[in-house]
Amino acid sequence: MVQSGDVQTDDHLLALVGGGDERALGHLYARYASVVFAFVLARVSDRGVAEEVSADVWLGCWRSARAFRRDAKVLTWLLGIAKRQIYMHTRRKRLPQVPLDEEQANELPSDELGPAELVLAADQAAAVLDALDALPESLAEVVRLAWLHELPYEEIADVVGVPVGTVKSRVSRARRQLREELRRQDA
Repeated sequence: MVQSGDVQTDDHLLALVGGGDERALGHLYARYASVVFAFVLARVSDRGVAEEVSADVWLGCWRSARAFRRDAKVLTWLLGIAKRQIYMHTRRKRLPQVPLDEEQANELPSDELGPAELVLAADQAAAVLDALDALPESLAEVVRLAWLHELPYEEIADVVGVPVGTVKSRVSRARRQLREELRRQDA
């Protein structure tokens, strides 16, 4: 049972969830709900669907906690559940990816920059986002997991279901394609 004030490891919390501890699930949810939701929302076009899929991830966590083998981090395991839930919700209808909205793409990076630097920084951010959106889905998926979620390649391989070498080659190919696209935009 989780006591208030206890700092528990993810593995321990998941073991408690497997034993039916709802408070432990609440602690995991507090730690990772925003990451899971962002992961799902980046892959479905409708916020309502993303909320439904995210809820199903936590239901899957509750139901499958006993099956966790501890061969990956809990977050990686949760993102694997999320990926399967996304597939289940979208298998009949391929939903397009949703790019960051214009407001986010043009957010100001720092209060210390002058107007000219702010405009340039916003343009550069928009160019990178446009180039990322132009990548094939298989490349964009591993890049988001590596760069946005900061997962190691081994965990990305588990989430995506490909060998680690494939993850490395996809990240390398995505980096090369992004560089080429950004050079084209500068020309």
